[in-house]
Amino acid sequence: MIEAVVRAQGFGKTSIIVDEINQVANDKDTNIVCIEHGKRFNHQIPYQVRLIDITEYPVENYRELLTFIAGVCAQDHDITHFYIDSLYKIAKSTDISELEIFFDDLEQLTENIPAKFTITISDDPDKMPENVKKVSR
Repeated sequence: MIEAVVRAQGFGKTSIIVDEINQVANDKDTNIVCIEHGKRFNHQIPYQVRLIDITEYPVENYRELLTFIAGVCAQDHDITHFYIDSLYKIAKSTDISELEIFFDDLEQLTENIPAKFTITISDDPDKMPENVKKVSR
C-alpha cells in the first residue's frame, strides 16, 4: 500500500508523518523504516524506528532510490511501515514524468512487500499525475 502526502512547502507534511510514526511505533509488532534527507528526525521519533539519512548514500535519482528501497527490503523482510520524507529532495528531481514512473515502479515493487509506504511531496496536489493523486490523502 502506498500513500502520498502532497502539499505545498510549509504546510505540515513532515509533522503529519512524525505524528503518525510516533503513533505507529507504540505497537510492539511494527518495524518502521524512515528515509529522511538530512538528520531531521533524530529527536522527534522513537529510537526503535530505523532512520536512514539518504545523504549518506549515493542516491541521485528516482531509479536509484527505488533500488535502495529494494535493497533495504531485501535485508529486512518484516518491515511494516516505510516513510519517505521530502521525496523531491531525496530523488533530486521535481520532474512530474519521472515522479509518475517512480510511483508505477514502486507500486510494482510493493506487490511483494507487505509494508505500508507513506511519502511526502512538496508540491501542488493538482499538478500530480493520476497515479499519485489516487494514493494521496
